Amino acid sequence: MKADLPTFQALLQNYFLRRLIQQRKVSGQTVNSYRDTFRIYITFLSEKYNINAVSVKLEYFDLEYIQAFCEYLENKRGNKGVTINNRLAAIRSFMEYVAEIEPEYSGIVKRSLMVPMQKHEIPTMDFISKDEFQAMEDTCDTSTPLGSRDKLMLLILYNSGTRVSEMLSLKYSDVKDADLPGRTCIKIHGKGRKERIVPLWKNTAEYLAKYISANAIKEDDAIFNNKNGDNLTRSGVRFRINKIVKAASKAAPTLREKNITPHTFRHSVAMNLLRAGVDISTIAIWLGHTSIETTHKYMVADIELKEKPWSKLELQEIHHFGISRQMISLLS
Repeated sequence: MKADLPTFQALLQNYFLRRLIQQRKVSGQTVNSYRDTFRIYITFLSEKYNINAVSVKLEYFDLEYIQAFCEYLENKRGNKGVTINNRLAAIRSFMEYVAEIEPEYSGIVKRSLMVPMQKHEIPTMDFISKDEFQAMEDTCDTSTPLGSRDKLMLLILYNSGTRVSEMLSLKYSDVKDADLPGRTCIKIHGKGRKERIVPLWKNTAEYLAKYISANAIKEDDAIFNNKNGDNLTRSGVRFRINKIVKAASKAAPTLREKNITPHTFRHSVAMNLLRAGVDISTIAIWLGHTSIETTHKYMVADIELKEKPWSKLELQEIHHFGISRQMISLLS
């Protein structure tokens, strides 16, 4: 190889700054996830081969090293297949970039890409029924600031299908600027700096308006704050949902059989839309999916669930979701 080839450190820096941030304009969450992968990989090289960060070369991304890294993730860090595959995807993306920029490294790249993705069991999707959601909503004591905020959080999640990070970034201006004639909407700032407008149910819109007024939320203020007045965090949302589910399981025992996370609300919105007859391309827009293939998994899940009598949505539950031609036309 030529002696003047760029170092691993230079290639990695350019990969993040030019490929990921400037060209692909990926989200900060994706950048952080990829950065964690290389941080862990460098730690692995140090622990197993006594190679410090400044001495790392691209040669240390050859087949044998990647295979050893997968074993390290599984045995030393206790990672499951899906997590290992996410790490491999980050490394593959970097190595493909290297092959494109510096073809002289193509031999190493080709061997590194030979490491197969791990097989893993795809977990069953959990969904929140109307009765389960009502039980969760009923646990919120709206006479307290915490309870009133928690109720709004549940309504926004179950109505819009927003990601947690998207919900936490909502400001009053995202409500005011997104309003359309006859329908209150929210502007969601999604992955890859993409924005989308999602309509709200009437009861969600009314409760949101009361909440904004009662808490004197101004245009540039975040809607969701913690008890100290700081911005609510992802871990804070998970903590509150865990408490709500635990309390609601007394009235809705089926919640005990499910793994309810903030993302479960997103799954539930997708399934409710699908069962209401909304086409998959509109659902993809609603959820902010960049690829319709991501949305397709809900069609597969729907087919499987139709075989289970206990999982069928009643017609009144679809009506409860509030799907209307007007709402669909806003997204089309």
